[in-house]
Amino acid sequence: MSPPGPSAAPIPLHIDGEPPAPPAPDVIGTSTVPTRRPTPSVRPGALDWAALGVEPRWKDQETGDCAAVLSPVLGPATGLEPYQRYVAGARQRGETALVVACTGAGERRHNVFSGTVAPGIHLPDRFGSISANPLPVGVSPELADGLDHAEHDLGTRLLNRLPDTWFRLTYLRESKSSRPGAARVWPPPGEGELRPILVDGLGAPVAGVWMPAGGGARWFVVPHGTDQRLLVEWLVQHALPTYVPGALTRVRSPLVRDPAFATDAEAGLVETIAEEQRAHERRQTELQQQLAALRAVADPLRDGLLFGTGRALEDAVHDVLVAAGVAVTRLDDVYGTKSADLLAEHGGRRVLVEVKSANNRPPQSLPDKLLKHLNTWPGLTGTEPVDGGVLVVNHQIKLHPTQRDTEVYNDRAFADALTVPVIGSARLFDWWRREDWDAVRQAVFGDTGVAQPSGIAELDADPKASGRPGLLSRLRR
Repeated sequence: MSPPGPSAAPIPLHIDGEPPAPPAPDVIGTSTVPTRRPTPSVRPGALDWAALGVEPRWKDQETGDCAAVLSPVLGPATGLEPYQRYVAGARQRGETALVVACTGAGERRHNVFSGTVAPGIHLPDRFGSISANPLPVGVSPELADGLDHAEHDLGTRLLNRLPDTWFRLTYLRESKSSRPGAARVWPPPGEGELRPILVDGLGAPVAGVWMPAGGGARWFVVPHGTDQRLLVEWLVQHALPTYVPGALTRVRSPLVRDPAFATDAEAGLVETIAEEQRAHERRQTELQQQLAALRAVADPLRDGLLFGTGRALEDAVHDVLVAAGVAVTRLDDVYGTKSADLLAEHGGRRVLVEVKSANNRPPQSLPDKLLKHLNTWPGLTGTEPVDGGVLVVNHQIKLHPTQRDTEVYNDRAFADALTVPVIGSARLFDWWRREDWDAVRQAVFGDTGVAQPSGIAELDADPKASGRPGLLSRLRR
């Protein structure tokens, strides 16, 4: 926060409560028997108000010229004189009445209709109230959409310094009975809106701003236990400049300066900073778009290799091979189930690729399926000899990828006796994400002794190959 200038006065801020009381002195000779003291009034924690650029106004002090109201425990008592004088002063100056109110402090109760309810906030006049339902431990709020700069900053600060408890906020309007013969309410209930700043996983607001329909006020509602310094700093640095700039002008705060009185050098630097910010935002937008495009291509392949079965897994293996510069033919489209899934060709070698999946550890019968296809291959119409085959298995799908066995088969005797290579699709994924194409080709074809060209091969040059472009190749073009 920028320190106040030499001529700046502290910003008057009404704190709804009483000032912190100094500790009672110990008097020698007094009784040491503890006595029960009356429950103290609400006393916010001690802050270095001068360092924050604020003059706190407490109970029985003038509030008509205050810039805002901070209620650290409950919403301000709108029927009492301090709040009414503050609102009257703001209205006279044509300023927005700005309130930051903490909710949820005090004894909780439970009923069959609302569940557990903590003390909420009573809004002024006949605008109703905002209820607070404690949420379970572990709730992770997110920023709501459509926030202005000050709201976004408040939400970010709350996420960086979490309160003890989050509360689901509900705006309860004053209701009027529609029963025949019932007395009409006059004046009618006020209309307002509670807009979320932070929402829980179900989209319910846990921090928000309430505004009456006619404007003129903003009540920011945050959970009880929110750090007071955070709230005061946010008020001074962001809320007042955005919503009540006149309050800063009155105290000649350097946070608000009239551009009409800026020097040419100041104005030029302000414009340079603004252009830098615009350029940064444009660049960030471009990078976000590039990242979204990368993820749109990578997500299906990543999901297919790590969690896919059937055709989805086969598609992912196909695209990895194509990205590695391999010509791939989909055999199911030509021979159905009589052959393996894919025919891979590279460096003068041709191999059959069988793709399988298993929810748990794969059965030892899977390699037999590839061996069967290798035996029947010569008898199929129009086939040319192949140099062998490879089995790709996505195993233990029910487990998180980091919890799966590194090898498809852990039985060393069985694995050593295999006559065909077996590759885990998770390993294929690791090669793909690192673009280690040599490892992919080595695993499928062995050492061909052929120098590999750099870059990614064009897709589906062979008319027999699938018409579905490889994902990574599309990504790299």
